[in-house]
Amino acid sequence: MAKPNDDGMSIHGIYADRAIVAARRLISRPDGMDAVTGAAIWVPAFTSYGALVEVGRLRPGDLVVITAASSSVGLAAIQIAAYLGATPIAVTRTGAKADRLLRAGAAQVIAADDGDVVKQVHALTGGRGARLVFDGLAGPGLPDLAQAVAPDGMLIVYGSLDGRPTPLPMWWPINVYGYAIFHLFADAERTRRAEAFIANGLRAGALAPVIDRTFDLTDIVEAHRYMESNTQVGKIVVTVQH
Repeated sequence: MAKPNDDGMSIHGIYADRAIVAARRLISRPDGMDAVTGAAIWVPAFTSYGALVEVGRLRPGDLVVITAASSSVGLAAIQIAAYLGATPIAVTRTGAKADRLLRAGAAQVIAADDGDVVKQVHALTGGRGARLVFDGLAGPGLPDLAQAVAPDGMLIVYGSLDGRPTPLPMWWPINVYGYAIFHLFADAERTRRAEAFIANGLRAGALAPVIDRTFDLTDIVEAHRYMESNTQVGKIVVTVQH
């Protein structure tokens, strides 16, 4: 999700045997990490770390609501919250993925099709709401979702999977923050902290990418069809044969 003038992968082509990118966009793969894991870990973990830790100041004991929880970013957010001693509440469209989200570390799973998400969050928090809500959907439901945030809490929006226009929630005593991964890359110290945090989490076994399926580059059309089916939990990785 790069800006048009960004020098990241988006303007250099990503469906290719080789790609030329700026050196500052490269991250060394730790010893012992295979290429598929390396391809799957960094963007989801960077996005979740930057939003929850650098911006949201996630603390032990915090309750954080995570929408689009079965996405790679959502799963990374669940792991990071659990790693820091917070309580991750996963929100997904149906209950079909609930067991896998619980196995991934979610303390509770809310299925949006089962009823009002805000009411379910308030039921889990004694009516107060969550200090952090981490949203990858946006769209016209955002003002309603904002009511799941505790007073003086923060709603962090990092994606727009809904695709429709998103009105800002104006009438609640909360902070609303639009997050993009470039927030990390704009500051070398933030980038260094993120790399160290993720590396430590990997070594501790607390962080690991959830890889649903891998496809060869020659099967890229089928990979897109699978992604559009919305049945995956975690990352879809495309490999290149040498």
